[in-house]
Amino acid sequence: MRLKKGARFGVLDVITIIILLYLLFPLAVIVLYSFNPTSSLKFPLEGFTTRWYTEVVKDKNFIASLRHSVYVALAVSAISVVLGTLASFALTRYDFKFKNIVSFSVIIPITLPAIILGISLLSFFAAIDFKRSLLTVIFGHCIFCIPFAVLVMNSRLSGFDISVEEAAKDLGATTLQTFRYVTFPIIRPSIIGVMMLTFALSFDEFLVTFFIIGKRNTLPIEIWGMLRRGVSPTINSIATMVLFFSMALIIIANKYAKIRTLR
Repeated sequence: MRLKKGARFGVLDVITIIILLYLLFPLAVIVLYSFNPTSSLKFPLEGFTTRWYTEVVKDKNFIASLRHSVYVALAVSAISVVLGTLASFALTRYDFKFKNIVSFSVIIPITLPAIILGISLLSFFAAIDFKRSLLTVIFGHCIFCIPFAVLVMNSRLSGFDISVEEAAKDLGATTLQTFRYVTFPIIRPSIIGVMMLTFALSFDEFLVTFFIIGKRNTLPIEIWGMLRRGVSPTINSIATMVLFFSMALIIIANKYAKIRTLR
């Protein structure tokens, strides 16, 4: 079907708008009902209030679970950026036996269904008789966050001009000085992007966490526990805050680093 010349909207434009509305409508409903003054899900709203946000901030369980999620996400992002950067340097700078196999193995955790990864980790910790806690959650999150870090850093280091490092060494700089004053400033935006991306991935993760969490809940687990008692404006307000927080992290991360698909 040929579109008329000068038409403002084409078929693909209409389809794209419909798909976007379909994807964004549930999110818009959550945000809208977080300001509903009553617990009923009636439309139109009976008013406008921020009471539920105030109650959330005063909830001790919410504050504790939020603190645990931030602690886990910070640890995961730090570990992921260090190990992911080192792995990326090895994969992009050196040739070794079975390099292709190693490169493929790195991305396996992010291709597995989360439920399979969660059950596998649960079986592993049970087999070695390791008590489940926030430490096991950090370990589990690192498994699927490190591959993302490797992919981002690979896209940056694959186009890195090594001649600038060689020039620094020719001028008398040591390996450490070259990395500190030449290499690191160039790859710093990608590192910042990796930290923000892995933080957001860890902060929002539920399914893997569900299988390996201990007595101290993270925020997604706390929200799931609240949902078992029914949907309330309080949950909508929490979801809204997490939504905008995660979106902010992803937007900032995309500003510093772009993930390229493997060829």
